[in-house]
Amino acid sequence: MKKFKKAFLGMSLVAVSALALAGCGSNNGNDSAGMSNSGSNGGGNAATSNANDSKPSADVVKLTAVFPGQESAAAPNVLKAINEKLQADGLNIAVDIKYIDDYWNKLALNIAGGTQYDLAWAHSSTLSDLVAKKVYQPIDDQLKSDGPDLLANTPDYVLKGGAINGKQYAIARAIPMTGFNNVFNIRGDLREKYGIPKITTIDGLEQYFQAVVKNEPNMLAYVDSNTQTLLPIMANYYFPIGDGGMYPVYVDPADPNYTVKSFLDSPEYASVVNKKKEWRTKGYIAADSSKVDNPDAGFDNGQVAAVGANLFRASERVDTLAKNVPGAKVETVYLEPSKRYIFSAGDNMLAVPSTSKHVKEAVELMNWIKKDQANFDLWSYGVEGTNYKLTDGAVDLSGIADADKYNTNVWMWNDIRLARFSSNYAKADIDELKNWDKNSEVSPFVGFTLDTSKIKSQISQIQAVMNEYSENLGLGVTDINTIKGELMKKMKAAGLQDVIDETQKQINAYIAAK
Repeated sequence: MKKFKKAFLGMSLVAVSALALAGCGSNNGNDSAGMSNSGSNGGGNAATSNANDSKPSADVVKLTAVFPGQESAAAPNVLKAINEKLQADGLNIAVDIKYIDDYWNKLALNIAGGTQYDLAWAHSSTLSDLVAKKVYQPIDDQLKSDGPDLLANTPDYVLKGGAINGKQYAIARAIPMTGFNNVFNIRGDLREKYGIPKITTIDGLEQYFQAVVKNEPNMLAYVDSNTQTLLPIMANYYFPIGDGGMYPVYVDPADPNYTVKSFLDSPEYASVVNKKKEWRTKGYIAADSSKVDNPDAGFDNGQVAAVGANLFRASERVDTLAKNVPGAKVETVYLEPSKRYIFSAGDNMLAVPSTSKHVKEAVELMNWIKKDQANFDLWSYGVEGTNYKLTDGAVDLSGIADADKYNTNVWMWNDIRLARFSSNYAKADIDELKNWDKNSEVSPFVGFTLDTSKIKSQISQIQAVMNEYSENLGLGVTDINTIKGELMKKMKAAGLQDVIDETQKQINAYIAAK
């Protein structure tokens, strides 16, 4: 899912206007990662799943959750089962889920207009900005009184991901975060076919590329302009701004002074894009990658042998690949650095909007979801035996009618302790995921969120400059040595030094306060 990969810097003028108005009044707006999701109704109308066929008693608190995406046909019956279980467990809560398209913009407008939502998707990329605009409300007191299981089972560094200035505003999903967006997906069956050992080094990866180029004339070895996959071994740094491998600034966690430096004119960035250029010269990156409009779809259809991914992407695409290419297996490849770091506490989160009048019950609901496996399964996958089957502990949809398949946004609240995977996903891969962070060092930057309010204009201009060059550098088309002077001149004119200075100031303050 692209939600795992992208953290966007901008949003539409409509949403900005809504938030500006909301920040001054009692009704608050929302901005965040600039994603557009298709809802079940066009024109901005929300699709609503009825929480219960019977009218709740006067004592039952009605909660409304708002999520992106599209309602599945099975949703009403699943929500009925959820509400029955909630009340059977002693919680006088009836939850309803509304799905809206163009999520961030319409969420902002709805909240600015006074719509009451009690639970919503949040994202680390804009949490600080939304808190400043009073879009979300703190939940510290309610967590202490009504979220004991959340507090007990959520690692401290994950909790930090939803905290701003010492107050808790959101609960991030608890998943492995070491190199989360810095991995490849490859075809495990092809690796085995050509006798290549499990890949953890760049030499092993290039051996795989070479085998595909030599033996698979109808496949492209690798298609991706994203350079994040090479960062663990070439630039194992903390990047407070940006996405996709092209970042304006970085901090080396091994630097005792945590000095903020420019990245695009660094030797490390040159090494990354020079490697991509070398791969293009050798034919690993096809000269005509236009043959595949979408690299992810190309991989899933057997046209591409490797793409950039995130840690969970293999588990998400395994069923599609198995259906499209019988006998194909997907594997995750992480080029092992000299030291593993956790730089981020999480990305996708659940938060309580400022229009909610039921913070206590909203926290009780989040606590209930993660209290045990049965609750998590019901909320995330539906009713066992009706909406899915369990096959040796894995989610199995074979034999389930399309009308009974329940599609939710489990990526928003996932928890590696409780997560289920497809029955097509290898047990060894699941075990590896569950132990992924075991030997990682939590960096001092976990929980830090850059307040961009003073440098928004500079970041916007810098992003425009990076967008101008990123695709061709990432595909190995452009030589960094020929355009570095031009690139850095534009970066400096866009306000790079202002961004460096403000980021340094905030990091110094964050480290000093720890």
